[in-house]
Amino acid sequence: MLTHKQILEAKPADSPYSLYDNGTGLGLYLLVNPAGSKLWRIKFSVDGQRRLRGLGAFPDVGLQAARLAAAAMREDTGGAAGKPVAQENPKLFFRQVAGEWADRFLPGLAPKTRQKSQNFLEEKILPFLGDLPLKEIGPPIVLNEVLRPIEARGNIETLHKVKTLLSQIFRYAVGIGVMERDFTLDLKGVFIPIRHVHRAAITDPGELGLLLGAIDSYQGSPIVGHALKILPYVFTRPGELRNAVWDEVSLDESLWRIPAARMKMRASHTVPLAAQVKTLFVGLKELTGGEKYLFPGRRTRTQPMSDMALNAALRRLGYGGGEVCGHGFRTTASTLLHEKGYPSEWIEAQLAHKDANSVRGAYNRAGHLPDRARMMQEWADYLDSLRAGWRSSLTASRISLAWVGKYVPSGTGIPALRSATHRFTAFSDHALFRPPMEKEPGKRPVLV
Repeated sequence: MLTHKQILEAKPADSPYSLYDNGTGLGLYLLVNPAGSKLWRIKFSVDGQRRLRGLGAFPDVGLQAARLAAAAMREDTGGAAGKPVAQENPKLFFRQVAGEWADRFLPGLAPKTRQKSQNFLEEKILPFLGDLPLKEIGPPIVLNEVLRPIEARGNIETLHKVKTLLSQIFRYAVGIGVMERDFTLDLKGVFIPIRHVHRAAITDPGELGLLLGAIDSYQGSPIVGHALKILPYVFTRPGELRNAVWDEVSLDESLWRIPAARMKMRASHTVPLAAQVKTLFVGLKELTGGEKYLFPGRRTRTQPMSDMALNAALRRLGYGGGEVCGHGFRTTASTLLHEKGYPSEWIEAQLAHKDANSVRGAYNRAGHLPDRARMMQEWADYLDSLRAGWRSSLTASRISLAWVGKYVPSGTGIPALRSATHRFTAFSDHALFRPPMEKEPGKRPVLV
């Protein structure tokens, strides 16, 4: 039988030659052309006449996919030459094609994305379509058996993700010749679109200084505290920070190199380290330098900290989900750096946004590194100036009634007020709240 290794090692020759998949009884072989293309072919007979049909090109169609297609075609040789394979073979099930698709494409995804796709496939799709012959699947079944139940639960984002996953499997099936078309295309416009909600972020310099001071006062896990302090300086995606490993960080070069496998856009990314960040990394190394991860989890040191840790810490500081989140520091940096006049190419490269022009994108990632290093140091200095400005203008013992009126709704109780006013009281040597709080009739409580 033909093996995947033999296919990979097959080199072009002066004339075409064939590699036969002997032992399967399918009549399947791979045609290797002098130009380097590798094309699947199947030989079969219809009414005593020899026929030849193509099944696609390798590696777009893998070995197992070609065997599936060949088996489907031979199931009914009487109509194989002119009918779609899915119509000929009532015994080719969706589960087989979905499994082939998953084996081929899921390993190339980021671990978190791969797991989500696997869960969608196993929990949302296969229980309803897995045991159906391909010829029985059509838009009504996809709509009523898979997608409508998700919509009824109000999970609109999940609905669209499952629909996209189905589309990928159907298009793969079309490509290997076992389905006629992608049935999700017939459902375009049936569902309400996803409402994209922008990440909560602070873009006012004064409010940003206030937030940075509050972060300095964080009294929770020192590992989470270091992550909170580093994130505004580097403004990577939170997942890229919390999954960082020490092998990626070079303090001597002042660089943090994130491999492509960990990046959303699947392209390696380099983060220049400002002096402030290097200092934080040195302090962090005393805590976790013997570990794999910079920010290991609380329960197991062999895994990174929870993806909820940073946002939970911000909530503990009194910042609600509608005000700021870990991902929002990217918006903060992008907005303020643009306002300060830095070139968009530098900023977009530092945000690791994908450039539609791959050549230009590669140049921006590499060619602007010295410029980005200067920008990142100036950004770090700017953040420090905002933090210092708020420290010098506020006292830990009093909070203005005007600020309370702006940010704290009338009738807010004392515990909630303490959480909100924590932002102010944190600035003077991390002072604790002054416990006595009074509330006069008709007025909000204020610190005394």
